[in-house]
Amino acid sequence: MPSARAWFPYRKPTDACELFAFAHAGAGSTVFSGLREALSGSCVALVPAVLPGRERRLRDAPHRDLPSLLAEFESMAIADEFSAFTGDYALLGHCSGAIVAFEIARLLEAAPCRGPRLLVVCSCLPPPLIRDTGTSRLPAGELFARTAELGGTPDALLADPEFLEMLERPLRADWELFDGYAHRPGPKLKTPILAVRGVDDPDLPAADLERWRDQTSGGFSTLELAAGHWALADAGAAVLAREIPAVLGEPRG
Repeated sequence: MPSARAWFPYRKPTDACELFAFAHAGAGSTVFSGLREALSGSCVALVPAVLPGRERRLRDAPHRDLPSLLAEFESMAIADEFSAFTGDYALLGHCSGAIVAFEIARLLEAAPCRGPRLLVVCSCLPPPLIRDTGTSRLPAGELFARTAELGGTPDALLADPEFLEMLERPLRADWELFDGYAHRPGPKLKTPILAVRGVDDPDLPAADLERWRDQTSGGFSTLELAAGHWALADAGAAVLAREIPAVLGEPRG
């Protein structure tokens, strides 16, 4: 069974609030490099998750549905006695990673550990509005073209045949997970939510972003960045790096 170290291999001892971050479909930890750098020196330390089928876990089969991914996460956390989630921490997800982060927040609120201090959801419709996009069933070329349209993956990599061959398995699995997602109504989170969108994102209108409010009984705020769907480009990362510590406020005891 994968360990907490496998899920969070770049985690280091810190007194800061840890921000466990989940990337969009097919992406790995490097997509958060800009945000992690922008947060350096603040009260927040970004810790990217590495999911099965990518980076150090390339040989692991990627999950094609969210329940199996959550089951692996829960088994890992139980075996680790939830030690990664006993201090100050928050969760962040971008696009499909926001749904993963949301469902993990639900799981952790019901677990014998501290709940997250904040859930940051970027460039993602609220759970009840998620629909099957059909992207997971596209031929490889169209799948890569759709991924390129959303941003967040360097053009040079998308032009590299060897990279694309390696990318297709986790990318298609992630889209299957997202396309197959079915929201399960349940108690609202107690965790506050910061919902983020790029002002030029055609897939996420401001009115839909506001509906994340319905998922929490805690605080709720929104942030619009000068960006498209890929909201964590350099300028967006700098703004978000100021906003997250501000929303968190003083570390709790």
